[in-house]
Amino acid sequence: MSEQPVLIIGAGIAGLSIAYELQKLQVPYLVLEAADHSGGVMHSFRENGFELDAGANTIAATPEVLTFFRELGLDGDILEASAASKHRFLVRNNQLHGVSPHPFKIMASDYLSRGSKWRLFTERFRKAAPVEGEESVTDFVSRRFNKEIADYVFDPVLSGIYAGHPDRMSIGEVLPALPRWEQEYGSVTKGLMKNKTAMGGRKIISFKGGNQVLTNRLTQLLTTPVRFNCAITAISSSNNGYLVNAVENGVSASFTAAKVVITTPAYRTADIISSLDTTTAALLREVPYPRMGVLHLGFDVAALPQPLEGFGFLVPHAENKHFLGAICNSAIFPEKAPAGKILFTVFLGGARQEQLFDQLSPEVWQQQVIKEITEILHLTAPPVMQRFSTWPKAIPQLNVGHAKLRGAVDNFEKQYPGISIQGNYMRGVAIPALLQNAATFAASLTKN
Repeated sequence: MSEQPVLIIGAGIAGLSIAYELQKLQVPYLVLEAADHSGGVMHSFRENGFELDAGANTIAATPEVLTFFRELGLDGDILEASAASKHRFLVRNNQLHGVSPHPFKIMASDYLSRGSKWRLFTERFRKAAPVEGEESVTDFVSRRFNKEIADYVFDPVLSGIYAGHPDRMSIGEVLPALPRWEQEYGSVTKGLMKNKTAMGGRKIISFKGGNQVLTNRLTQLLTTPVRFNCAITAISSSNNGYLVNAVENGVSASFTAAKVVITTPAYRTADIISSLDTTTAALLREVPYPRMGVLHLGFDVAALPQPLEGFGFLVPHAENKHFLGAICNSAIFPEKAPAGKILFTVFLGGARQEQLFDQLSPEVWQQQVIKEITEILHLTAPPVMQRFSTWPKAIPQLNVGHAKLRGAVDNFEKQYPGISIQGNYMRGVAIPALLQNAATFAASLTKN
């Protein structure tokens, strides 16, 4: 290993966790962050006694991730979800329908038409079709099942994870198990039944004080302080590896490193590497980051005639609502709301509804969303707390063509050994995936 520290660009969850893992391995590092704070999109705050997260609201933690959190000293801050979190709902015709990932339980509900239930039941008997190139989610699901299942099951689920557009998203990127099961078992439903315990052992958790507690704690544990207000302007090759130019607190600065780890969003990574590789930079700039809004709504308990005992509900685009779905935070984690209150986190915008930012004022949009939620839940009173946050660039979209970017990044890293691109658009948007990748990646650096 070079005596120079590993230079990590970006102090979001990816950059912080990689730095922490290197620290455990006694590998010198230095984290540079353009903003004046760490955490990226992990943003928590309080409003009138409500505990709010504008970024990730929950974490599906494996036993290994829970052990990691305890290692960080966060054991006393972990909130485990209530039993109600196992219940999930989809909206159709202004009605909530309980759903389950088990295909035969879906067939027992009245959420889908008889024709779709039949397509679901007979999917196991349809031959796997050889497909050339990447398929979109809509194309794959319509081929294996039908368009209704694509529109009313997969569309809202992907909205809940990526705020994505299934006509554009790559099935191999966002739901890779499905095409793998088709090829391995000849059927998606067969594959699901054979692997139904794959998600076993995960617990839905959050933290007291909000999920920003996690990134705050990682920042505190780093013995080498993060250099804030340090924006990278370019990277170039040098005799010692790489020269990294930056503007730190308004003053030009430069750093040399044999190893550079870039964890910034794709569009920022493009700016950073453009002087080295304009082709890969152009592909990085093409990764869409749609605008999103997060509307937090607090109600008196008495406003909800029938308590929502569940994680929340998702809305298919075909239902023509002005929001994607809502989490009922207080049903999952009662500590998130004051006594006698209910808390919802509602998600707006995304790839399907981004145009609404230009068509509606924030006030009108929020009023419309509250009206629609009131109709769905039969609320009898207006919210007692309301807060709206926006993300100009939210979740990266792993659309058809993303495999080309992966290939370009792989070639770039071979051409410029020592530079690694570790953003969530390459390693997975979920927090557990990023934490797992950090440990594996840090260990790999000690072998080079």
